[in-house]
Amino acid sequence: MWRNSFVMSNSESRITIPNPVLPGDYPDPSIVRVGDDYYVVTSTFQYFPGVMIHHSRDLVHWKPIGHVITRRSQIDLTGVPDSHGVFASDISYADGKFWVVVPFFHGQPRCSNLLFTAKRPEGPYSDGIVLNHHFIDPSIFHDDDGRRYLVFGGGWLQELDADGTRLIGEARQVWPGTGGRAPEAPHIVKRNGYYYLMLAEGGTAFGHMETLARSRSIWGPYESCPHNPVLTQPDPAHPLQKAGHGKLVEDPRGNWWMLHLGGRPLTPGGATPLGRETFLEPVRWTSDEWFEVGDGGRPQEWVEVPGSQALDLTESEPELFNGAELSPIWEWVRHPLEGSYALTDKGLELECQPYPLYVPGSTLILTRRWEHFGFETRTRLSFAPRSLGEEAGLIVYRDMDAMLLMSVRYGIGQTSGQKFDTTKLYEKQEDDGLYLQLDRSERCFRHTLFQRRLEMEPGEDLWLKANLDADTQHFTFAYSVDGASYTDLDLTVPAEFIYPENFARYKCYTAPRIGIFAMGVLYQPSGSATFKQFEYRT
Repeated sequence: MWRNSFVMSNSESRITIPNPVLPGDYPDPSIVRVGDDYYVVTSTFQYFPGVMIHHSRDLVHWKPIGHVITRRSQIDLTGVPDSHGVFASDISYADGKFWVVVPFFHGQPRCSNLLFTAKRPEGPYSDGIVLNHHFIDPSIFHDDDGRRYLVFGGGWLQELDADGTRLIGEARQVWPGTGGRAPEAPHIVKRNGYYYLMLAEGGTAFGHMETLARSRSIWGPYESCPHNPVLTQPDPAHPLQKAGHGKLVEDPRGNWWMLHLGGRPLTPGGATPLGRETFLEPVRWTSDEWFEVGDGGRPQEWVEVPGSQALDLTESEPELFNGAELSPIWEWVRHPLEGSYALTDKGLELECQPYPLYVPGSTLILTRRWEHFGFETRTRLSFAPRSLGEEAGLIVYRDMDAMLLMSVRYGIGQTSGQKFDTTKLYEKQEDDGLYLQLDRSERCFRHTLFQRRLEMEPGEDLWLKANLDADTQHFTFAYSVDGASYTDLDLTVPAEFIYPENFARYKCYTAPRIGIFAMGVLYQPSGSATFKQFEYRT
């Protein structure tokens, strides 16, 4: 082991931080440094806005600052199946602008690699320019002679023209990897006259790895690193797994680092409810001009980094939805229905528009990531329905095939023995009212687990709360009509069915999220729900 021999400048103060540095569903990190600032982009798949951007000054404290894909004109996610859409993107900086190349995986053909640019890291970014329609996980390498190249798939390379908007010459596979399955996510860095080409191999799950080769010419031939893989996790009992898909960055002091993908299973070989997360590892250059990563090529639970400011573990402030725009932590499931939401002085108003939960179209489902194995979340809303069947509330969402919905629903109040008048089915009747309902939706079937009539009027405030126990991995639920005294639903729901590994139709690359939603009834007048607060805490 060489971990204790990792040396930083003697003048630097150091702190030890836990991995991951971006906990939660932040896979496929790509990093760039501009001056003293670091920027990271991660995959967002079917969620919008797409390609989240984080900023840091120290590689420890990260803040979301925006997205690359903020307009439907850039990428249209309508109809994109679950775990399709925006795959692993790459960010770089050259000629006074940020370059983000995005693989749009839609299946017709397999993938389109698109280039977006912006003067500022948070955007706004340009509309996309097509570079090619081959393979996934592209990156751009800007050479010191002014030339630039697109690197994609399993070690393929092709030159870009002077302004970087069109491929020229022939594409060549300069290094196919070491023979592991699914070689992807190539990145090139240049140091001391060597071009270092990195690949992810083994698939983005258990057995994932990062491999390395180098050449004096960008076109090869490439020499495979003698201690490949440079990063992997062969120990099934270790808490950090799936290590791979990395990119290097050099800090202003000359230290090198790798950001990479990884996962934390609940049990050896088990489920990873937080999905694929972003980890940080130190990089050590060896005397023969190769490099080693982490703890002898293994990911570390704790990492020593330069700095004096300890990791900030304070709880985030409740979201009051009182800004001019939504915080970057929020992402819609595909595109939100046009004109159906607004930030007002009272909160976030969602119109109860009809849409099917099980079809890949526009929705009014707004989500944020889990960042912990256990958490409590609650929201305060007022519900003003106009038609029977409208609903709004909390949602635990993985994809179209797995979700939990805790909602207030405008329901029919007729009881056994009453005459049923079909002509008044959608009109308000004396016994109609608001119902609290908990539903488990799995593989397109929605099962009601709990229902109770609420003694409240439309438009009054209601608080909904969901709690995930970190040890049992069971959800519990409660509600309140005053925000102080909560009534438990007296049932538990195992979270296992919503884990990424328990996918139904499409292999799941996304982790479950928590959020809010509103939904209406086809061909009926639309009411609304106003969300005044959302809180996530551990």
